[in-house]
Amino acid sequence: MMSVTRRSEEIIAEMSRKTSSEDVIIISDIVGTCMEVEKSFFRLTAAPDPSQVRPLSILKEALTLVKKKYRTNQDYRYANDRLKSIRQDLMVQNIRSDFTVSVYEANARIAMENKDREEFNQCQNQLKQLYEEVPDCPNRWEFTSYRMLYYIYMENFLDIGTLLRELTQDAKLDECMRFALRVRTAWSLGNYIKLFQLHTKAPKMAGYLMDMFAERERKRFMNSILKAFKPNVKLADLSKWMKISEEELTVWLTEKAISISDGRIDCRQYANVQL
Repeated sequence: MMSVTRRSEEIIAEMSRKTSSEDVIIISDIVGTCMEVEKSFFRLTAAPDPSQVRPLSILKEALTLVKKKYRTNQDYRYANDRLKSIRQDLMVQNIRSDFTVSVYEANARIAMENKDREEFNQCQNQLKQLYEEVPDCPNRWEFTSYRMLYYIYMENFLDIGTLLRELTQDAKLDECMRFALRVRTAWSLGNYIKLFQLHTKAPKMAGYLMDMFAERERKRFMNSILKAFKPNVKLADLSKWMKISEEELTVWLTEKAISISDGRIDCRQYANVQL
């Protein structure tokens, strides 16, 4: 039988090689005994101590408490820290269940709300695996649609193609997934006007993902307008196409050093400009 010391040495060695942002190693035979509901996240530098790991019943209490406090104070740093700690305790015990899914979904939602792209990406990567392991997850296609939108933000054509091939008929019937597919079509065709229209109708939390690439697509649209329209383009038309008010658009264009005269932009003056 392997000694405890030898086992600990192997765990630490494996952890030092691990490159995942979760920075933990899964150990299926650990059962937590910690009864402390609230616990901050600390990166593991040694084999997990069961007395410092919370069991499933306590983790469920912890998730309820985090959600309650976040609804009250909107403290993202606190909520994210506590959720990462819950995630870590789940992973070291190899708990991969519908509760694990709910933890990652909750973390992903508040990460989107707070524009934390890195944390959202960590969560959606884990959710991708969990949805394959845990049956009948009610939010599966909602979060898969967010993954599609994130791939668009990253301009990750390979993963977009892979995801499209993996979609089932049930997925294509989901409201959020149908929306993401329409966004993907508009974006891939360079149909900016349609893309901006869709942004205003984004269901659930899709708008947060579209916010990530809205500025980039506005710049691309404006570049095409400045080259295609002669001699000028009306501010009112741009406002209608881009789905932002004339006041907001004026500020945006001014920040880009584009002048407006008599409600119009002289496209000839900016034909060689690249925003």
